[in-house]
Amino acid sequence: MKKHSLLENRPKIGITMGDAAGIGPEIIVKALAHENIYSICQPIVIGSPAILQDACQFIPIGAPQLKVNTIKTPMQASAMHGTIDVLETSSISLEDISLGTIDVRAGATAVKAIEVATRLAMHGELDAITTAPICKAAINRAGAPYPGHTEMLAAFTNTPDAVMMLCPQEALTPEPVSAITPCGEIDNNRVAFAVSFVTNHIPLADVPKHLSVQRIVNVICITQQALIRCGISEPRLVVAGLNPHAGEEGIFGEEETRLICPAIAEAQAQTGIPIEGPLPADVLFAKANQGEWHAVIAMYHDQGNIPIKLLGFGELVNVTLGLPIIRTSVDHGTAFDIAGKGIASETSLVAALNCASQLKVN
Repeated sequence: MKKHSLLENRPKIGITMGDAAGIGPEIIVKALAHENIYSICQPIVIGSPAILQDACQFIPIGAPQLKVNTIKTPMQASAMHGTIDVLETSSISLEDISLGTIDVRAGATAVKAIEVATRLAMHGELDAITTAPICKAAINRAGAPYPGHTEMLAAFTNTPDAVMMLCPQEALTPEPVSAITPCGEIDNNRVAFAVSFVTNHIPLADVPKHLSVQRIVNVICITQQALIRCGISEPRLVVAGLNPHAGEEGIFGEEETRLICPAIAEAQAQTGIPIEGPLPADVLFAKANQGEWHAVIAMYHDQGNIPIKLLGFGELVNVTLGLPIIRTSVDHGTAFDIAGKGIASETSLVAALNCASQLKVN
């Protein structure tokens, strides 16, 4: 009875299948081949049982073989290693799609899984959701008017200010993370900070007009609150400038003085926590990786994604802040170029599941 009770205390995490034409199904079965995943959570895949059954061919030789268990509700999940519980939202099979291509049916299936997972989480039937990668072109062709997961989840949960944050799992722990080795050298295989984004999936030319004092304040405050909930009592944040040299007193642009500086002042007044910036993006990331700050507030997608992925690609977690539910994801896309080849790594998905479990506990 005691053992059963402990198992039932594991959070139920819904894993959306992602784009069936990509590596999502493969990395899911590889992640669920790890027995330790079942010690921290009850994973429930949401998508097509047929697709997941086919993906089982990619389980490494020597690992225990898995069987697919089709369920209709999260309560029916066995949640035991050796069985992949799949809550069926689609009957799509491998014969219906073409691996490694933009497929409308795969896009529609991916959106349906996210819709169902979000609804179950909102109703308390799932404790968190972890999403496999989607193809933005495929979901758009299927009629979903969203540029990505963050915007889709914001719409499904009626959340006005969802924030995308990319980080190593260790960045959400109270102990400061440092990428400095005992010899004083930077360990480029570790990441010491998180990145939150003021703007997400929009053209670079549109970034300045999507910046506002209120949006920057919201991203700063939501990031601070998330870190505090994770046990970091006094988060250290830095805000990146938009322009080269953070505008150089207006020589290279006025967004820093007109928007970013007032936002930092307002956020500090609201929270009472010091916030540095705006600092030039070309220097602050090196300092961040030396443990100077817990999180960087980036103004746009590539400003934050390039440096953090250069440091830790494949081991990072995408966390959506500000939602009424917990959502984590991988740090990569559908990888159409290697879909069906059996060489995709599940490392980021394992990290995302660990992070979702940790956030639920917190």
